[in-house]
Amino acid sequence: MKVVFLAVVALPALMCASARSCEGQVGKTIYEDTFQDDSGGWDISPPLTAIKPPSLLITLNANSTNVGAQVLTFHAKEADYCLEGTVPKARAPDNNFALGLEFWATDYRNFWLVMLASDGTVSLWSQANGVWTSIAKVPNAPGFKADGANALRVTTLGGKIAISVNGQPVKMVRAQIPEGDFRFGVYGQVDKGADGAPPIVVSSYKVTSGQ
Repeated sequence: MKVVFLAVVALPALMCASARSCEGQVGKTIYEDTFQDDSGGWDISPPLTAIKPPSLLITLNANSTNVGAQVLTFHAKEADYCLEGTVPKARAPDNNFALGLEFWATDYRNFWLVMLASDGTVSLWSQANGVWTSIAKVPNAPGFKADGANALRVTTLGGKIAISVNGQPVKMVRAQIPEGDFRFGVYGQVDKGADGAPPIVVSSYKVTSGQ
C-alpha cells in the first residue's frame, strides 16, 4: 500500500442525516448483510468473532484486546461503506471499547480503519506490513449516541475518505486510492483486556458503489 499524501480538507454536508441508520447510501449494492445466517463470506475466528443471528459479535478478553474479521468473497475500492453496531460503555475512563470498519484491506496486516470508541472518539488509521499510522482523531464526534446503536459510515470516492456517524459528518481526509481489489470488514478493540467483557455488536453491514 503506497500513500502519497494526506491532507485535511473542508468538510461539506455529504451524508444523509438519518440518525442511527445506514439509509441514504447510493449506487449499486456491492454487499449487504444483516446476519440472518452465516453465509456472508466472513472470516470468523471463534470465540472472538461469531455470527449469532441477527448479529455479528466481537467478544474480547484478557488475552485478546483487538480482532478483525474480513469478508473474503466480495471486494470494493471506491465505495460507500456503512455498518450499524453497538459499542459497550467504557469499563473505566481509560478503558474504552471501539468498533471499527475496515476498508482497502489486502490481509490482516494491510488495511485502513475507522474506529468509533465508547467515549465518542472517531479515529482514522492505516496499517502497512503490520505498522500502524494514526491519520486523524476527532473526540466527541458529532452525531454519536452513547446509548444504543450507532451508524458508522465511510466513503472512499474521488480521492477522499469521508467519515460520518449517524448521518453527521465527522471528518474528510484526502488520500491516494491504492491499486488492487480490496476486502472490507469489521474490527473490535478494548484498551485494556479483561475477561467477562460485553460483546461489541454489529447488526448490519452494507457496501454500495456510492455513485
